[in-house]
Amino acid sequence: MNATPDIEGSDSVGASVIHTVLGKCRRCFTCVRACPAKAIRIEQGQARVVAERCIACGNCVVVCAQHAKAYRSGVEGALGLLRGDRPVAALVAPSFPAEFSEGEAARLVGALRRIGFARVVEVAHGADLVSEAYEQEMTKERTGPRIASACPAVVEYIRKYAPHLVDKLVAVVSPMIAAARSVHALYGEDVRCVFIGPCVAKKREALDPEVAGEVDEVLTFRELRDLFAQLDVSLEQCDRSDFDPPRAGLGRLFPMVGGLLKATGHERNLLHPEAIVLSGHQETLEVLSKLSGDEPFASFIEPLMCRGCYSGPGMSTARQRLDRKQAVAAYVREGVKHADGTLAVELPRVPLSRRFAKDDRRLPEPPEAEVRRILARTNKFAPSDELNCGACGYATCREKAVAVHHGLAEEAMCLPFMVEAAERVCQELKLPWLELREVQGHLVNTEKLASLGQMAAGIAHELNNPLGTILLYTGILRRKLEGREDLHHDLDLLSDESQRCKRIIGSLLDFARQNRVKLERAQVLRLLQDVVEETSFANRDPHVKAVVVAPEDLEVDVDRDQMRQVLDNLFKNAVEAMEGREGSVTLRAVDREKEGHVRLSVTDEGCGIPQEARDKIFQPFFTTKRIGRGTGLGLPISYGIVKMHHGRIWVESEPGAGTTVFIELPRQRTVATRSVIE
Repeated sequence: MNATPDIEGSDSVGASVIHTVLGKCRRCFTCVRACPAKAIRIEQGQARVVAERCIACGNCVVVCAQHAKAYRSGVEGALGLLRGDRPVAALVAPSFPAEFSEGEAARLVGALRRIGFARVVEVAHGADLVSEAYEQEMTKERTGPRIASACPAVVEYIRKYAPHLVDKLVAVVSPMIAAARSVHALYGEDVRCVFIGPCVAKKREALDPEVAGEVDEVLTFRELRDLFAQLDVSLEQCDRSDFDPPRAGLGRLFPMVGGLLKATGHERNLLHPEAIVLSGHQETLEVLSKLSGDEPFASFIEPLMCRGCYSGPGMSTARQRLDRKQAVAAYVREGVKHADGTLAVELPRVPLSRRFAKDDRRLPEPPEAEVRRILARTNKFAPSDELNCGACGYATCREKAVAVHHGLAEEAMCLPFMVEAAERVCQELKLPWLELREVQGHLVNTEKLASLGQMAAGIAHELNNPLGTILLYTGILRRKLEGREDLHHDLDLLSDESQRCKRIIGSLLDFARQNRVKLERAQVLRLLQDVVEETSFANRDPHVKAVVVAPEDLEVDVDRDQMRQVLDNLFKNAVEAMEGREGSVTLRAVDREKEGHVRLSVTDEGCGIPQEARDKIFQPFFTTKRIGRGTGLGLPISYGIVKMHHGRIWVESEPGAGTTVFIELPRQRTVATRSVIE
């Protein structure tokens, strides 16, 4: 695992062994949930490791799917030692068969020698020495429980969060330190030691002032594979080689759950539990939290933060846990089968005792009133409101409130509260999707109409001149060729199309003109009746019946001429949409006095408008009529006039079921005039 530049913390002794890779954290709070020490602080959306609270168990590294947690690399330090002048010994943890396959394990020692290690020693020998010390400890008369100190993560947890149990720790070094001391005693003090194993907490232990200097660097198995890759070393291509003395014995059992007891010759008796084995952080914390240290029984407790050292966070293998366990057991059996008595070789005696200092990091309980205030801020006013769902990473809402008080958690970590708040905000600020689409459509249409108006005003007069010339000469040709019947059709077509172009130009000029609204009080019923009576299309189609529905006393402030133009366009479109079928076109007015406006509508029973065309009907030159029947400017012009009146216009239609165009206008206006194009 290589160092990452964008990380929190530093490489000082006081810094956390584990850090957050900034930017990768995704607020899932999985690391908070998995951390037995609750050593995570949420800051600006990033779950940061609090160095002084961390016990370096590595659970957060294992559970983080985003790889936002990483441990400090030992690869660079190991390379520096190997390139130095002093000999370097590799101290290989007894769980190595769980990491490396059978073929790789047989060549592991050879690979370590190839990259420069002068000595390769089994840490299991240190476990043998520790086992002897534990046997002696277990024969002493003592009251209360005794707790094994072989797991550095457990030791750190007791020092920080159960300091009343510190004096219950067996005052013996770990197998790693014992092995390092043996190497120094056998090969000289100038030998540098690099521990290689599955445990991240060993990186912290190596820096402990009580044992500092014994182990110079710590590599996890994952980091060792990175080192091999960096140096282009393939295990399959390395020679087999044996470990250097001192040889190991039953200490190879230490990675197993209960391995320490087995190595000392003690077995767990369910009827007489003089020995208690704890596996995994949940079981370990559950028991430790209930121990006072004054219990009458004198049990020996062997706790492991991992479920066996072959399940440590520094493992890289994808092998199943059972397969890893069986690989370690097979290696132990093979060692016992070929034991040659070299375990009893005369070696210098090394000191194995050590002291453990308290480092109390427990958080003081805040006042009850403060806890209740924090809970109330996330809508937890009574115990029944506390869901204790664990989504925030804390087991209970109260635990999370205490963490908020101490700055380790944020109120926004409460998922049910945030969901409720988001739903409430959405309801308060919610605009229906159709309204948002309408607003967007109005903005787009306004921009298009303004642009088109500017264009039309500039070119319409220029187009009118050549069109007038074409019509003039068409008339001259008609008179000169009066006797040529065969050309009459062509001349009529030329004249008709020119006239059509002039009508389009006229519509453009109407659309682009800078007219101002001249508001006057108008009777709505009279306005609608005038449209029906004066629109020639109503008289031409006997199948269409025009219906006007409006209160007699309803009045509105409008520019009468311009609103007539709008209603004429809508009525004409409605009649044409009937396509000769029998039916009615209804012009209706409704007084919406409470809302402060009048709603006009023109409804036909015609063919309707297809869904894909509804968003385009107010676009200039878009028309659903056949060629020659429409210019596509009637509705855009109407749209501009209605907007000029501070009103709104929209369409509701279903194919085959007719169309209704709605117009809403303010009932009264105090502003006298306004430009069409803004």
